[in-house]
Amino acid sequence: MTYQERYAEACRAAFADFEPDFSGCRDLEEAQTILELAREGKRSVDIAEVIGKTPKAVQKFFRRYDFPNLHNICPRQREEQVGWKGGVKEVKGYLYQRVKNHPNKSKHGGYVAVHRLVMEKKLGRYLSREEVVDHIDGDTKNNHPDNLRVFANNAEHLRVTLAGKCPKWSEEGKQRIVEAVKAGHRRRREQKAASNQ
Repeated sequence: MTYQERYAEACRAAFADFEPDFSGCRDLEEAQTILELAREGKRSVDIAEVIGKTPKAVQKFFRRYDFPNLHNICPRQREEQVGWKGGVKEVKGYLYQRVKNHPNKSKHGGYVAVHRLVMEKKLGRYLSREEVVDHIDGDTKNNHPDNLRVFANNAEHLRVTLAGKCPKWSEEGKQRIVEAVKAGHRRRREQKAASNQ
């Protein structure tokens, strides 16, 4: 059953015994139309479009004739929410999945990186916070178990993944490094000279 069908059923149940007093109503035909559409599960926006008024006017009509409160009468399930992506979100190129009872879930929303979940399933245990999962092909969205490897810590990860690679420093960056090294040597010589006196 779709959400719309469930909502329409909940509206029919709410309006089952509802008979408003339209005796003082100026436009009885319009009032009956609003009542029938509300019983069918139409929202104020849809009703307003049919009768040619604003949604606010329809809501005011609901309050005036004490219609059943339809707000949150049939809340959507997570899967029915607009924009629901199965509990998976992307942050900085990595996929994260919502997991309720995971020891290393995030504080806000309870998310865990998908590549860590895949590796935990492959190993049959939880990963420690220090362990790093690496994507062998460099594609952070390729979370196939054969494309992942685990390292004991980030130092080990960087030692393996950066081996033989030369950083792309600019000439200005290289000059700043040389000056910083020279300044460090100068400071150490001055400290040594001061301690010898």
